[in-house]
Amino acid sequence: MQNDPGNLIDRMFEYNLWANRRLIEVCIHLTDEQLEVERDGAYGRIQPTLVHMLRAEGNYLRRITGSYPWGEDPDWGNLKMSDLLTLAQQSGSRLVEIASKTDPAVHHEVGARSGQLGFFNWTVLLQALYHGIEHRTQIKFLLTKLGLEHPELAAWDYVESLTSE
Repeated sequence: MQNDPGNLIDRMFEYNLWANRRLIEVCIHLTDEQLEVERDGAYGRIQPTLVHMLRAEGNYLRRITGSYPWGEDPDWGNLKMSDLLTLAQQSGSRLVEIASKTDPAVHHEVGARSGQLGFFNWTVLLQALYHGIEHRTQIKFLLTKLGLEHPELAAWDYVESLTSE
């Protein structure tokens, strides 16, 4: 394990990238039928949930940096799981790169149904972490419903993975 604990926010986004990669690496081996499974209590099917999660990461990055981590917007409806792994690496690496350097006090205004909604960069970063955890949990639930093992994605598992590198 690394002796240097590093910056807290860097570690949190390194964890986010690790968890996204581990989950997608498991999902790459699923059949088309398994990827189509839906259950109440989850966002939706596995692949569209991963697309939603990664697309949101790109939107969070665009909100903070002004650009997406990938050049052109991908054809989200036609991506293979291996493409999603590449996109997860791009967005996750970019979040690691910018998170601790981002001014948390920068304010944003966006139009919402109830009028203008104001929030700060710290809110965007917090939402990026929460959103990933929420959807990874839903996908783990779907894998369990399929009778498949899911990767353990707790912080403890991340730390353990660091000791085996």
